[in-house]
Amino acid sequence: MSKTVLIIEDDPDIAECLRLALERAQLTVRVALTGEEGLSASLNKDDPPAAILLDLLLPGMSGIEICRRLRSAEPTKGTPIIMVSAKTAETDIEAGVAVGANCYITKPFSIRDVVERVHAVVLEGKEQKAKS
Repeated sequence: MSKTVLIIEDDPDIAECLRLALERAQLTVRVALTGEEGLSASLNKDDPPAAILLDLLLPGMSGIEICRRLRSAEPTKGTPIIMVSAKTAETDIEAGVAVGANCYITKPFSIRDVVERVHAVVLEGKEQKAKS
């Protein structure tokens, strides 16, 4: 199983910080800075991501729309999606979970917490594949 994590985040500083932390945790990381780029990278059949970190407020296409499309596409129906957003209202969190996010992390966030959650979903996915 791939251990590639896709970060879809339009803030280059946040994306770089997450990338470095996840690589230190022995994960392969790809970064997409726009919604369209992120959707395309998510559906990459040659190197599908094991997990996706998804910002909500993206140029071109919202994180909600990306999540909705990923959940309706066969290859990504079960891919763990962790939303990371500055939107902290309960209705925003509920909307993220309603379209299929596995969890929702609000900004500012603890890098350690994000890495632990990503590692958990990547390992969880690996265990599920092994049981199948």
